[in-house]
Amino acid sequence: MAGRGGSDGGGFVAVFLVLLGISLVVKYIWWFVAAAALVGLFFAGRALARHLEKRRELAEEEEFALRRRADRQHRWMLSGDSRAVYGPEGAGAMRALSPDEDDDARPLAAIARTDGEIAALVRDKPPCWEQALFASVLLQRQAPLLPRLRDSELGFTPAHTIPVFSGPDLASRLYGLIDDMLLTAQQLESFTAAPAFMAAFGEPHDESGADPAAIKHIANRLMDYHERLLDISERCRELAPPSQYAGVLADCARLLDAPLQSYREFITEYVEIVESLPRIFEHASGTVHLGAVVLDIDFDERLHKRVFKRLAAISRT
Repeated sequence: MAGRGGSDGGGFVAVFLVLLGISLVVKYIWWFVAAAALVGLFFAGRALARHLEKRRELAEEEEFALRRRADRQHRWMLSGDSRAVYGPEGAGAMRALSPDEDDDARPLAAIARTDGEIAALVRDKPPCWEQALFASVLLQRQAPLLPRLRDSELGFTPAHTIPVFSGPDLASRLYGLIDDMLLTAQQLESFTAAPAFMAAFGEPHDESGADPAAIKHIANRLMDYHERLLDISERCRELAPPSQYAGVLADCARLLDAPLQSYREFITEYVEIVESLPRIFEHASGTVHLGAVVLDIDFDERLHKRVFKRLAAISRT
């Protein structure tokens, strides 16, 4: 009986607790509903905030790209470049039909291709010599690198490679190379943001303060970063992992080539501006605003995510 009594008592307590629980749920059900709704709203709010932040960042990137295209279009228009009307592709066809005539331009500075021409540019200081000097050094440093840059763009694998035998080893090496690239890009950003960078060109509308030695120095240092980025690309492409990892290696090589493409676009556009100055000043007078030329190191977001996803996967193999 004692055993049954204990059992009945335990059963009563259990039933009582269950009933109490049901009573609490019934009595305070709207509190639970409200709490659940608040939790749902919290997570929905976080998701919405992330979505809005992503849209804001995308809008800022699109606005930045639009401003760059507008500045480029404006420069083409000022220089009488047919690309302002027909676009880059159509302009080539139009030039084939009606080639430009050489007009007598004012004696502005021109791109210097040799050391002697650079020395003459510094000595004579024709109008706009600062921009021409900077562009000339960039081109002079870029020229011997062109075959290596083409290899990077093509994802070319050199004959002498470094064997890599496992996924984790490959992932570790590629993570290191990507980190080196990002660190170099950060150093490049700090370098170009330093006040001394633009100070080399003197004050706006006053070329007397421009320092030719400083201009050559910053141009060479800018290209030093370029060579570091090229070296990182080459170190990636000389790795030789098992064939199953060839895809992730190729993706990583494309990711590491992105800064080099940004350099190429920057140098090409800057040189185009300097070469178009005679045509611009032929049609314009006073202060001419040419917009911004930006060394913008941009990455393909989908490629970036794919690379890191695959690296995380092979790290565990």
